[in-house]
Amino acid sequence: MKDIQQQGARSGVKDVMKSKVSVLSVVGMFYAICCAGAYGIEEMVPECGPGLTIVMLLVLPIVWAYPYGMICAEMGAIRPVEGGSMIWVKEALGEFWFAIMAFSNVIWGLVCNTVYVVLSISYLGSFVELTELEAYLLKLLLIVIFFIINVLGLKEVSVVSTVLSIIILIAFAACAAVGFLNWNQNPMDPFIPDDVGIFEGIGAGLAIGIWMYSGFDELSLFGGEIKDSSRVIPKALMIVIPLITLTYVLPTLAGLASVGQWESWTTESGGIGYSTILTDNLGAVFGVIFMIVAIIGQCSIFNVCLATGSRCILILSDEHLGPQFFSKLTKKKGSPYVGLIIVAAVSAVLIPFSFDFLVVIDVFFMVIVTALTVIAAFILRKSTPKDEISFKIPGGTPMHTLMCASVLIICILSTLLNGTDWFLGGLLWILVVPILYIICKRIYGGLTVKDPDKYPVNPKTKLGRNDLFKLGGFYMGMGVFALLARWFLQWYEGDWAEEYYIEEWETGLFSDFEMMLTVITVTGIITFAVGIIFWMAGKKFEKF
Repeated sequence: MKDIQQQGARSGVKDVMKSKVSVLSVVGMFYAICCAGAYGIEEMVPECGPGLTIVMLLVLPIVWAYPYGMICAEMGAIRPVEGGSMIWVKEALGEFWFAIMAFSNVIWGLVCNTVYVVLSISYLGSFVELTELEAYLLKLLLIVIFFIINVLGLKEVSVVSTVLSIIILIAFAACAAVGFLNWNQNPMDPFIPDDVGIFEGIGAGLAIGIWMYSGFDELSLFGGEIKDSSRVIPKALMIVIPLITLTYVLPTLAGLASVGQWESWTTESGGIGYSTILTDNLGAVFGVIFMIVAIIGQCSIFNVCLATGSRCILILSDEHLGPQFFSKLTKKKGSPYVGLIIVAAVSAVLIPFSFDFLVVIDVFFMVIVTALTVIAAFILRKSTPKDEISFKIPGGTPMHTLMCASVLIICILSTLLNGTDWFLGGLLWILVVPILYIICKRIYGGLTVKDPDKYPVNPKTKLGRNDLFKLGGFYMGMGVFALLARWFLQWYEGDWAEEYYIEEWETGLFSDFEMMLTVITVTGIITFAVGIIFWMAGKKFEKF
């Protein structure tokens, strides 16, 4: 360690430092980034109905959260490396798909980070009047505070996350206790609203529920920084998944049993929510306290997202798909300070924008990252000797295959059920990702710089071998998916979409359902044509 410091600044994955982070602290980080309270489920209740909401909160862990968590836990034990799921994709699928994974992770991380800063001050603004300047300065202050915590090191991030997570858990445990003590009605009645069909209700619930149970791959990014990560991270996952499920189910059940008024549940100010359980039974002051906890919840997520986002930038740079100075680390703690500066700076630029604008592109990137992680895990597991798998999914290969299939099916459903606006926004952004790879591969060299024999360059294209075919397959596949999605969205949303999107967005492209469908159709056709062009170019230029 002293030799490295004498040579100068730290840089790259080779110089990251391992910290002793306890299982409890990793649970705290997982809880912060995957949950941080039940905020958001309020929107499920009127959309799905009380009964279906509770059922979905219990079923989604079985078909989505537990399978994905177990897949990530097993891979974390097999490949406990810095960069986690990004490196798994590189090993299993090669440079092109690693680049898609890396750039998707970076973009998703940058946008996600900003969302939580915006939400935290939005909660504050619901009971303290703020000017635009005051709100911006407070958001900026939060960014600076958590930037400093992250620069101090991963252990400090974990301690802060654990403390904040404990506060959130206590608040929601109080909600559940007070609600159950004041139980006065059937919390499952009605099962679904009278004007909502069962499939429509399930669709609405999936759109929100999948988002609430996500992020279980994120801490794999710290695999090279946590001592004994192959044991600590899987163990923490096994604790946090049931903990998150209880955080969602118990307060929701208690609230519906005591407060009721399921039609009025919402995250918006003045509606019914978890704080209502406390204010109705204990007094208004507890509503203010709970609002403070809501702000703490968003801060806890931002704290860990800042850490994960900076590691994505570190890996991108370390694998020569970005400027090398992006991978610089602090001398004392080995924190990726340049990556942290980038994430903090982008957050500062984006915070004036609305929450709706920021989240509209998130789902597609979440799906890409999740799907590639699962596919990589499936491939690597088959190639790993059984005696090298220290943590194994119960049920062996058949259960692992079933879990992978379950997660991938729900990934597809989530892109279609979140709404035409979310689908279109994500589609347009994800189509840019391969272009980023082409540019960065030609400028920085990509994986060829480290291993030219394993990742040879096509001298005619300056890209990796067979990349033109991969680009063609990507764009043709996305084109076909867009056209199929357009048909599905017309069928699924056609009866109510026109009024809904006008009310939701008021003006602009996203307010016009028919125009969005037209844009999806045109984008699908053009994307498919671009894919054919790349494929034909591959036939000409991929001959060695």
